[in-house]
Amino acid sequence: MKTRNFLFPEFIPSTLRLEFPYVHGRPMLTAKLSKSKDKSRYLEFLIDSGSDFTIIPKSDAMILGIDYDEIKSKEIKIEAANLTVMHCKEISLNFEVADEKFKIPVLVIKEEVERLLGRKGVFSKFDILFKEREGMVVFTSH
Repeated sequence: MKTRNFLFPEFIPSTLRLEFPYVHGRPMLTAKLSKSKDKSRYLEFLIDSGSDFTIIPKSDAMILGIDYDEIKSKEIKIEAANLTVMHCKEISLNFEVADEKFKIPVLVIKEEVERLLGRKGVFSKFDILFKEREGMVVFTSH
């Protein structure tokens, strides 16, 4: 199996193995997020195995053509690890990394927050290995 390090991974036949180097000592991943084909954006996410959901700030949603007030789900309050209370709504978005494309649930946060890549919709598609000493995260398809 061939392995490469890159920010925008490419498909490796039969087994998809993606290696993402840490950025400033943190496990980061760049992926394409979209609501529709004409409104998409490559975004950098902190890979957070402790977060159930992927989260983006309302400002990112606006770039993707999503008006926070028009998201149909009910606004809820969540508490971050640092005990900050945030307001959010859930939406389903298209997620693309290498040739893998699928929908994931995303919480759009009303306040400005760091983007996090959570477990729901993503971790079930890959085996994920955090190689802390090497400063690398490895995603391997099932």
